[in-house]
Amino acid sequence: MNARRDSKPRRQATLGALAALALAFFVSARSPALSPFGAAASAAPESAAPVVYVYLHTETKFAELEQVLRRKLPALEIIVFGRFRDFEEAMAARPPDALLGVNALLVSQNVRPTLQGFRANADWETYSLLSVGDTFEGPDLGGKAVGVVDLLGRAATQEFVSKLLGSDEVKVKRVTKREDLLPLLQLALADGIVTPTATVRDITERSRLPLRVRELSAVHVKLASVGVRTTAARALIVSQFRALDATTNWMLGVDAWRIP
Repeated sequence: MNARRDSKPRRQATLGALAALALAFFVSARSPALSPFGAAASAAPESAAPVVYVYLHTETKFAELEQVLRRKLPALEIIVFGRFRDFEEAMAARPPDALLGVNALLVSQNVRPTLQGFRANADWETYSLLSVGDTFEGPDLGGKAVGVVDLLGRAATQEFVSKLLGSDEVKVKRVTKREDLLPLLQLALADGIVTPTATVRDITERSRLPLRVRELSAVHVKLASVGVRTTAARALIVSQFRALDATTNWMLGVDAWRIP
């Protein structure tokens, strides 16, 4: 009789202990992995692979570009950024072993290029100015609004556009990706846009506007570069990038990588 009365509390205690163990296992399994950009609950070790930050605007979406580069550069930890602000914050929080971006980005970060991208045997490209009508026909560009992809942050991108147009009087409107440039003209939010000459055909084909195109051939803008910051990782990073196939290089806007 007493044994039967005592069995229920014992069963409840056993079930309670099992539930506590299950909860502890669930919480442990759900704990986030260690992240270089924020606090973490896990004690998992960081990857030993050299870390490469990528901030490069191409015709490929950022998430897809990251997936491709992770497959093609298996010995490296690749992190692709879609916004300059995110890239800038990550640089301050956890500087990488190497950077991949336009040459001007490396210069702005005081990183010397280790590999320079080439396309058609040239390490540079030109940009073009697209506008509707004769907005930019006169020499006075004061007050004109010009759209551009945010390559270097607010101040440096302003300087970049001013150099392209030969005027400090333009107002720069930055966008986060190339597909956002055409809507600036379609919605009359900008008087013109500047973009790599290689992308002009795609923009004009997508637009129904009477666009005028002026190549800004006086300024040569260097193509993508890789800058290695960690001496010990240099040989591995160089070998990985120089082994990239033609399709992946095309996604990065280059044909080949050379040591400058």
